[in-house]
Amino acid sequence: MSNRSLTLVVLQFSCFAFFLFTDGLIADNYWIIIQIVGFLISVWGVLAMKLGNFNVQPEVKINAQFKSVGPYKYIRNPMYIGLILFFGASLFSNYTNLRLSVFIILIIVFLEKIKLEENFLTERFGEIYNIYKKKTSRLIPFIY
Repeated sequence: MSNRSLTLVVLQFSCFAFFLFTDGLIADNYWIIIQIVGFLISVWGVLAMKLGNFNVQPEVKINAQFKSVGPYKYIRNPMYIGLILFFGASLFSNYTNLRLSVFIILIIVFLEKIKLEENFLTERFGEIYNIYKKKTSRLIPFIY
């Protein structure tokens, strides 16, 4: 793992820990619905990717196989959008400016990881991945 990848992974899990230990991780009221949807999207992404392909760091595993099933038919990063929904619901359920700042850092970390991952995936899978990128959105179907 490169130093940049390690830094991003440490920042990501530090943000997760911050949410866990400040004002509660689980959302209240109707925010819990968004949180559940985010959780389910992330789990769907992990299941579709299969644990052998799943990697918390941006680098592609040596034995990784290209997958475009399940949520990956529509977006390239369902786990990240699921986590954004999950932690976003936690943020707005228990809002503070500090939690907003950490959430923004988390989104920046995800966007940086996405850039790195896409470079690694392009190197590994070449034209197949380039065609896939043209057919799918990064995070939000039909928007980004």
